[in-house]
Amino acid sequence: MDKWLKRRKFNDNSDNDNVRDQVNEPTPGTSKNTSCSKKYVVHRKYNDDFLKFGFTSTMENDIVVPECMICGFKLSNSAMVPSKLQRHLVTNHPSLSTKDKSYFERSLSSKIKQVKVFEKQVCVSEKAQVASYEIAELIAVNLKPHNLAEEIILPACRKIVKTMIGGSADIDICKIPLSNDTIHRRIKDMSENIEQNTAKTLANSNFALQVDETTDITGNAQLIAFFRFIHENDIINPFLCCRELPDFTTGKHIFQVISSYLEEIKVSWKSCIDICTDDAPAMSGHLKGFVAHVKELNEDILVTHCFVHREALVTKFLPSDLKIVLEQCVKMVNYIKSRPLKSRLFSKLCQAMEAKYESLLLHTEVRWLSRGKVISRVLKLKDQMKIFFEQNKNYEFVHLLEDKIWCTKLAYLSDIFVIFNNINSSMQGPNENILNSTDKLVGFKKQITLWKNKAQEGNLEKFESVPKDSYKTIKLIVVDHLTTFEERIIHYFPKLNIKKFDWARNPFLITYTSVFDLTLNEEEELILLSNNRDLILKHSEESDSFWINIRCDYPMIAKKALNILLQFSTSYLCEFGFSALANIKTKKNQDC
Repeated sequence: MDKWLKRRKFNDNSDNDNVRDQVNEPTPGTSKNTSCSKKYVVHRKYNDDFLKFGFTSTMENDIVVPECMICGFKLSNSAMVPSKLQRHLVTNHPSLSTKDKSYFERSLSSKIKQVKVFEKQVCVSEKAQVASYEIAELIAVNLKPHNLAEEIILPACRKIVKTMIGGSADIDICKIPLSNDTIHRRIKDMSENIEQNTAKTLANSNFALQVDETTDITGNAQLIAFFRFIHENDIINPFLCCRELPDFTTGKHIFQVISSYLEEIKVSWKSCIDICTDDAPAMSGHLKGFVAHVKELNEDILVTHCFVHREALVTKFLPSDLKIVLEQCVKMVNYIKSRPLKSRLFSKLCQAMEAKYESLLLHTEVRWLSRGKVISRVLKLKDQMKIFFEQNKNYEFVHLLEDKIWCTKLAYLSDIFVIFNNINSSMQGPNENILNSTDKLVGFKKQITLWKNKAQEGNLEKFESVPKDSYKTIKLIVVDHLTTFEERIIHYFPKLNIKKFDWARNPFLITYTSVFDLTLNEEEELILLSNNRDLILKHSEESDSFWINIRCDYPMIAKKALNILLQFSTSYLCEFGFSALANIKTKKNQDC
């Protein structure tokens, strides 16, 4: 077996052997023979006369090579000579060997036309796909059913194009895939893409979470979550997820659903700085609530009870005298609105009397803003309601509408509920944060104190609907209500300290930093920052943009400020999501 082994010779001629090996197995750039051969390589050019042999030209590795237009076979560049091309034609296509050049010219022209038609068809198909995605996006953004594209949008577009443009445009429109299932897939594809991009951005960022739970039209429990984090140079509030709770709606089950989703997108609870939700036991229970389970993983997480919910709880209380008036007013409205015939007759009566409004509004306990609108409408149609009740011989309601004291109380309720509605609406919005809402509530609390003092003096500027001549009869009731309301604000909002975060609003107006619960390093950065005159000139921009732009230079204090600005103050986005879900998931579209 030794004769088959090639042993390496360890002698003085080893270098020469290596040289011989290199000559036998040349490598690029090292062999002299190879470099010489490359220097004299000749690349043949295509000649139009080669078409009579059935060959056209194409590029392969930046070199022109002949291609048989009959079978598509490509020869090498060195084979681009008449003899070799003719041999391929005679050998592989003998039936066409007698054809002249004009035959192959016609064949080539036909082939070029076919390619152009095919490219056109492919181009239209790509445009149709893009149009399909754009229409799916419009449907998703506007919260419309998926079958709207196929049943309404496509027929409408066909008629518009056929009327305005004509020709083959109508045929091209029909190529856009817009079926119900297709739109569903498009929306799902875009959602997954957005989810992936958001997860990548969120991986290394702190975020605030907003969670709430509701029941949809099919009776299933739906959990919706939004979150807020820093993306590039802005704070954004993207939709996190909507998950169905399979069985129970306890805090443990809510925690499991949210945690499993965060694991899917590879986000840790350690990055969560704040959770905003309502005060339901399943959410904020100290032992078994959703928040309690989260705190087991992150003790430093902050919890915010939705400001809008708390404001509704504050305004829900009414003294017995005013509560009776509200209940009687609701009964009047229900007497008319709950019966279609009476509602139509009342509407005709309003038309005959040329009233500004022709119908009343129903009161719903769940809808907090409805009370003020209902009472305001009753006051504006009070005369029409009195006549209507007289015609229907409902003298109980007639006596109430004729009672000045009762009407005075109703007027006060109308004005105060309008005020409550305004403050509630002012805290609703996607960009509302803990600082904005705190400012509004502190200002509102001071306004209540002012109105109470003015009411004691008999000043009714804020309550324009209340008649001055009968105000004295309800003065004590009004003052007592405003006093109670002021106390309830303190009870439901015990930590309204607007000065605590003044340094985050404007770090250049701070003189004493030790009162703001900052570490020594954070105080040092705040002192350096507050004395940077270049930054003083840039502070005209919004607080979030300012802190984001300087977080590289002042990382600790900027992180502290941004963690404050990230905090949600309301669950508005979840409520908005529930409305969107109700619009999409109707009785006719329960599978959405």
